[in-house]
Order: sequence, then C-alpha cells, then structure tokens
Amino acid sequence: MELSEIIKLECCDIDLKAKNKEDAIHKISNLIKRSREFRNIETGQIYKALKEREDMGSTGFNRGIAIPHCQLGGINNFIISIAKSKKGVHFDSLDKKKSHIFVTIVGPKGDRNTHLKLLAQVSQILKEPHVVDDLMQTTTKISLYEEFLRHSQIDIKKISKKGKEVLMLMTIKNEDIMQDITEIFVEYGVQNSIIVETKNLANLLSNVPLFMGFFNFTGEKNPASKIVLLKITKDHLNALIKGLEDVFGDLENFSALSIVVLDIFFSKGTL
Repeated sequence: MELSEIIKLECCDIDLKAKNKEDAIHKISNLIKRSREFRNIETGQIYKALKEREDMGSTGFNRGIAIPHCQLGGINNFIISIAKSKKGVHFDSLDKKKSHIFVTIVGPKGDRNTHLKLLAQVSQILKEPHVVDDLMQTTTKISLYEEFLRHSQIDIKKISKKGKEVLMLMTIKNEDIMQDITEIFVEYGVQNSIIVETKNLANLLSNVPLFMGFFNFTGEKNPASKIVLLKITKDHLNALIKGLEDVFGDLENFSALSIVVLDIFFSKGTL
C-alpha cells in the first residue's frame, strides 16, 4: 500500500487553527471528512473514534509531532491527513511542548496489521532529522503533501507523471470571483495555468444587424467570460474542486463557474 495513495491532498491543511486539544481533534475530524471515503460517515463519528483513542493515551510525541489515529467501521480504506499549526497546540505531548505537525491515520476496523505498519512508517519518517522543519516551511497544501512524501523516499516525479494528469477547463462567468480563484490556486500550489478571454454567442450576434434587438435590448453587451486551462494530477483534482466548493458552495448550484475535466491523450511541453 503506497503512502501516495493513502495521503489525501484534500485532507491536508497548512494552517490548522485550534484553541486546545479537543478543538484540534474536531478540526482534524473535519479534514478527514473531506475525503470521499468518508462520504457516508458523520464527522462526529470520526471525532468520537479519535477522542476515544486519545483517552487511552496521548498521541503527542516530542519535537512538535502528533500522530492521532483510530479505527473506524463503515470504511474500506486507510486515509492519512497532514496538518501543520504555526502557533502549535497543547496536545499532551511527551515533552510538554506544543505540537505543530499532525499526521492522522484513520483505518478500517479489523485491519490491525496494516494500521500498525502505517504507524511505524509515519513515525520513522517524522523521526528523521530536519523533517519537521522542512514541513513547517511549506506554504501550500501541495508542497506540504509532496514534502512529506519526499522524506518517505517516494519519487515525486513518478506521482505527477503525465500519464496521471488531466486537463481542467474552468469557465468563469463573473469577473468578481477571479480573486477568490487566484487565492485558491495559491493555497493549493497551482502555478501553471492559462487564462483565455472569451465572448459568448449573444455578444457576437448582437453586432450583426439582422439579430440586433434580440439580445440585451438595452444595448449593453453581456460580460465576457474567461476560460482557465490547467493540467493537474488526478490525485489532486478532487482536492482542488473541494477547495473551490469550500468558497463557492456546491458548483452544481453556482452559475458563475463551471468545470470540465478531460483525459489527456497526448502531452508534450509545459502548459
């Protein structure tokens, strides 16, 4: 079982804000819930399982590290969440200091061996020199995700190879949401994209004498749309859409933005 398949980008957070340990477990439960694996699981169930495990003994270790974990019924696969807290959270750690890096493992009941192996693997990675410092220096969710995998000796290039990429086309029908979209791109580490100015058919036909008066009788042109094209890995796709819906709500009911995703048959060069 590959870590790159278990760690979910949508379950990563570069700025976990929590007042105390209980609040941190709530926030981590919300992060875990973002995975599709937990679509039929209530956030409260995740919180309860993590809290019950914490009540048995703290998962806060030394050097600002915490590895909350639990087993849960109703799921089939393991999920790992990574979060960092700049200010830190008192998590009953062994050295009595605040925890800054939270790597949470949630797995199905009955698979104790895999659970123990993942705990050992995550613990070994976090014990390596400079890992915590490197994770704390990340500035996007993707860089946090990839930095952890880099320290696990997984080849990041293999994860993001072209065979796993898709082409996302975003049609933006309202200029006012561009700033929000830009901030989401920055948060998720999306750097390479192309923005194309477009006109809809009504704008074009309104200039044709035969059709004048049929489109926007006030004489004002419909606002032009923008199309954003970007290549993204399939693993990151769900996370980015989740990030957009965090801001705009369910995109099925949001008319200012639409998304189409296409498989890439052939690609050469950079976008």
